[in-house]
Order: sequence, then structure tokens, then C-alpha cells
Amino acid sequence: MTEHSLPNRRILAIDVFRGLTILTMVFVNELAAIKNIPSWMTHMPADANAMTFVDLVFPAFLFIVGMSIPFSTQAKTVKGASSKRLLIDSAFRALGLIVIGLFMVNTIYGYDESKMLISMPLWTLLMYACVLLIWSHYPKHLSSVLVKGCKYLGIIGLIVLAFIYDGPYGGMTPQWWGILGLIGWAFFFSVAVYLFTKQDVIKLIAASLAFVALYFVIEHLSGINGVLDRLVEDNRNHTHATIVLAGVVMSLIFYHAKLIDKKWFNYFAFVVISGALTLLSWWHWPVSKIWATPSWAFMSIFFCALIFGVIYYIVELKAQTDWCKVFEPAANNPLLIYILPYILIAALQLLSIPARPEFMSSGLMGILWSLGFAVMMMFVVTGLNKLGVRLKL
Repeated sequence: MTEHSLPNRRILAIDVFRGLTILTMVFVNELAAIKNIPSWMTHMPADANAMTFVDLVFPAFLFIVGMSIPFSTQAKTVKGASSKRLLIDSAFRALGLIVIGLFMVNTIYGYDESKMLISMPLWTLLMYACVLLIWSHYPKHLSSVLVKGCKYLGIIGLIVLAFIYDGPYGGMTPQWWGILGLIGWAFFFSVAVYLFTKQDVIKLIAASLAFVALYFVIEHLSGINGVLDRLVEDNRNHTHATIVLAGVVMSLIFYHAKLIDKKWFNYFAFVVISGALTLLSWWHWPVSKIWATPSWAFMSIFFCALIFGVIYYIVELKAQTDWCKVFEPAANNPLLIYILPYILIAALQLLSIPARPEFMSSGLMGILWSLGFAVMMMFVVTGLNKLGVRLKL
């Protein structure tokens, strides 16, 4: 892999895209509980053959994960990390996301509180406490013994919580991997491909399309046997990887030393091709975020490319950056701001306090509440940052 082929700095345009996406994610997650809102502000059903801006939030995050891979990989390579080491590190990061995603899903589905030793809100709060113990970014002045002790305590805590979990299926089950788990799987697949292709854009595009081909093959395996049926259930991981790899390609188009002179030509070619693939795939597959169909993936890539192009133009070319500070908390701590609302909701449930006033649970007032809630989470994360609370995966 070529060292220093990318800028050795944080990329503001990517940070803004990440922050905007996370802020929108918090907004739409809160909005999901609001009644009487327009259909274009809701997730589309699995068989709707349509998507809204709400259905674009998750793929936008996948796209940004991909955009970050070349920079994080280069930073570790410069410090002497081998490809093997990079792959192992990515496996542990993916495992962390998958574990958190699995636990989060089981706080929503698959439990029977009457069979459990503690209430579900308390179980949920203890679970997030363990997550913070394991994956917090500890200050350097703390002793390694204390840091390791906190991490081991968190690991033991998750094991105990998994042991006391009970429900219709017995224990915890991966009904699905959760948003974080899906990101974890796609991230690991994409890092492996990125390391194998050694920043070759053509090979990366071919690999991205190969995941779509794999989706096509696997979707026809349903009903053959149980093992293959499980593979069919996880088939969406492949189109998620397609989106992540598209983000990788976008970063290389704009920032790789050998491609930067032709970035606008390559960018517009990328947009046109992704738009054409959207239309072509739409003939065969309906657009569905739930089933992660190729048409949904290509449509998401198309819109993510357009959005990033606009952000790049404003931030990098026009140097209009004053407004970017608004997104800094979310950009620097995406995992923390993502789980924070769930922690707050569990705490309110434990105290039997409503999550929101009744008059702000419907219509326009509910929309305004959701927007204000998302902004409030940004301020809370800023405060937590000043106290040294950060999550790092």
C-alpha cells in the first residue's frame, strides 16, 4: 500500500458529512415515535418499492464509514502496521460493533421481562454502562491496571447480563444484528477488500459490484436447507458492503494523490454510473431498505455522492467553514451520540417518566420536539467531551 498517498490530516468535508448524518439519525430515530407525520418523514415498509430521506440515513453512514477507511488505514500503516495487523484490528472493531448491535436489538425484541431477574430498563442501563466501561477512551494518565480492570469489568458485566436475559427464545438471539452490527459486518468485509486491492479503484469497483452479484446468487438459495436459509437472512450484509466500498472509492477520487487532478471528471462519472445502475437494478429488484436490495443500495450511493459533492464544494473549494462547528460533536463522537438517546430513554423508563410530553408526541409539535431533541443531544455530547467521556472503536 502506498504511504502518504492521501492527505495526513482530518478531512473537514467528511467530518461535516458524518456530523450531518449523525444529527439526522438522532432526529429520525426520535421522529419514529411521533404520530401523524407525513409519510415522507417515515421509514418505508419493506415492500413499498420506495425510499424517503429517512431511509437514506443508514446508507449515508455506511458510505461515510467507507470514506474513512483509506485515511485510518494509511495512518496505521505509516506507524508500521502490517496488512495482517490492520485486518486483525478491523476484526476487533467490527466485533465490538456487532456485540453492541446484538445487545441493543435484544433490548427491543425477544425478551420476557416477567422471567428476568431485573427490569428491562435496568438491564438496558447496565448494558450501556458495560459498553462505556469497555469502549471508553480513557485518559492517558490513568494506570494501565485501572483501565484494564474497567474493561474486564465491562466484559464480565455483559456476560452476566446475557446469562440472566430471558425470553420466548430462551436467551439472546440475533433476530437481526442492529444498525451497529450491520455496520460492523460491512466494515470488516470492506477493509479486507481494501487491503487486498491496495487502493486500486478499478478493483474496488469490481469488488463492490461482486457483492451485488453475491446478493443475486444468495437470494435464490432460500428453502434449500437451514444453513443456507441463515445465509439468505444475512444477504443484506453484501449490499451494505457495496455502499461502504463506494464510499472508499469516493475518498480516493477526491483525495488520492494520483487521482486528484481528475477528481471532478471521475466524480461526475461516478454519479452518472451509480444513477444508471440504480435504474438498471430497479427493473429487477424493488427499492427496499429493509431487504437491502441492490436498487436501494445504488440509489443510496447516488444520493450520497451528490450530497458529498455539494459539501466538498462548499467546504473545500469555497472555504465556507464557520457553520461546520455545529456538526463537530457528532463528527468526533458518532457512537456516543448514537447510543445516548437509548440510555436516556431507559433511564426515564426506569423512573416511570414519559419520554416526551403528550402534546409533543404528534404532528408538527412532535417534529419540532424531535429536531430540538437532536440538537440537545449535540450539546450533551459536547459537555460529555469536556468531561473526558468518549467512545472509541
